[in-house]
Amino acid sequence: MKSSGHALLSQIMTAKVVTVDISERVEEAVRLMVKFDIGSVVVTDKETPVGIITERDVTRAALRGDSLLRLPVRSFMSRPLQTCTPDMEVSVGFETMLKLAVRRLPVVEDGRLVGIVTEKDLIRWVLRVFYEPNLPDEIRALVNNPKIEALSGRPRCPSCRRYQDECICVRTGLAPEE
Repeated sequence: MKSSGHALLSQIMTAKVVTVDISERVEEAVRLMVKFDIGSVVVTDKETPVGIITERDVTRAALRGDSLLRLPVRSFMSRPLQTCTPDMEVSVGFETMLKLAVRRLPVVEDGRLVGIVTEKDLIRWVLRVFYEPNLPDEIRALVNNPKIEALSGRPRCPSCRRYQDECICVRTGLAPEE
C-alpha cells in the first residue's frame, strides 16, 4: 500500500458499506449498527446514497425524548449527504472531514457508493505512515481493516429472543433463560 502523503482514499476506505433503504424505519438502521458494531448506516434510494444516520443522531434524538424508532429513515437522516471520491488524496479527505465536522465520509464514484472513510480508517493510515517502512507485527494486526461480516454462534436475548447483536431491548434486569 502506498502510505505516503499522496495515498488515495480508495486505498484506505472500507469497501463494504452497510446501507438501509430510504423506505425502512429508523429501528432497522439502529439494528444494523448494533449487528455490525458500526457507528453509521448510509441511506440509499434505489442504491443511490442520499443520506446517513449515525449513532450520534440517534443518541441526541433519544435524549430529546423523540419516539424515533418507528420513523422512516427519510425523515431522520442527515442530508445533504457529504461525500468524497475514491481518487481524493487522504490528506484532502482528512481536511474535508475536519471542515465538515463529520466522522464518516461515504465514497461515491459515478453516483454509486463504493466505500466509506471513517476516523478508524484514518487512524490506521496514520499508524502505517508513522511506522513506514518497518511496520511491527503487533501494529500490523491493529491496522488491518476487518471486513464487516455477519456474526455466527450468536447468543439470543432472553427478553425478545432476537440475536443479542440485533437486539435493541432496553431492560433494567435480565429475564431468566428459557
